[in-house]
Amino acid sequence: MAQVDIRVNGRVYTVTCDNGQEERLQSLADYFDQYVSDLATELGQIGDARLMLLSALTVCDELFETRERIADLESAGDALDPDTAGAAGRAVEAAARRVREIADGLER
Repeated sequence: MAQVDIRVNGRVYTVTCDNGQEERLQSLADYFDQYVSDLATELGQIGDARLMLLSALTVCDELFETRERIADLESAGDALDPDTAGAAGRAVEAAARRVREIADGLER
């Protein structure tokens, strides 16, 4: 198991994770710290436990909204007839190929 020092609201916490997941854990911590920092700026230092709870609820709210949007998009796709859905899929794939080509060109 690997250990990562993460910083949330100015405090350092040592957290363990699976080997190879250190960068992911640091990214998650940075994302969460942004919520904590934003709330601390808005509400002031209202205590670590309360600040962490409100930040966690804010992140959960974002997660729930995202899940609802995904469910809406998935059910909207069900309403399409197979020909329309197939054409839309091919258009997205073509656009993705074009974006990859542009990115490859920029890397050179």
